[in-house]
Amino acid sequence: MSSDQRRNFLLTGGEMVVGALAAGSLIACGSGSQPTVVHAQGASNIATFGWEINSLNNGSAAAYFKVQSNLTLNLVDMDVCVCPLSLPQQPGFTEVLCRGQVSRGGPPVFNTAGLLFFPPSSSAFGPLQTLNPGGLQIGIDGQPFQDTFLSVILKSWVPGDGTAAATYRHVQISPSISLSAGDYLVFTMNGGEITLDAEMQVILGFQ
Repeated sequence: MSSDQRRNFLLTGGEMVVGALAAGSLIACGSGSQPTVVHAQGASNIATFGWEINSLNNGSAAAYFKVQSNLTLNLVDMDVCVCPLSLPQQPGFTEVLCRGQVSRGGPPVFNTAGLLFFPPSSSAFGPLQTLNPGGLQIGIDGQPFQDTFLSVILKSWVPGDGTAAATYRHVQISPSISLSAGDYLVFTMNGGEITLDAEMQVILGFQ
């Protein structure tokens, strides 16, 4: 790719598309909504972006953008953090599921029940099965999704006064996933049994 292609690979129209169904606000962090691309030493280039959900409470939100040129995504480095903005009615767990996925050939189509993106099931694997003789409550995706390169759960115990309830994860992976012009990268966060602030900062290494 030329230097101009590298600088412009991510976005169409110079904007990152964000949306939310959760109450509160969704914020693209930094000086602008467009991911910033810098050139790293060696073959790879680096793109960075961040976004934040203010007042996530049993809802979901997504940030996604278009891939402008054929490339290989070699590195994903993510910081994600959630912290309570309100106190629970009684002590308990809160959790947020964070995912990074690819929508092939066009923008993602979100389900009608909430702002969640489900790529096609992987043809390499059969449906998920469970063994549950005790009749426990189990929730599963149904079948492994293809083109899901990142899946992180943040779960925290929140006492009555909210002390030490914030939780944080840093994840770095090397997916080596091929992306074509017209694909979209999709990042989602959903959950929050109490009102939370959730923020994701992402570094993408590509060539």
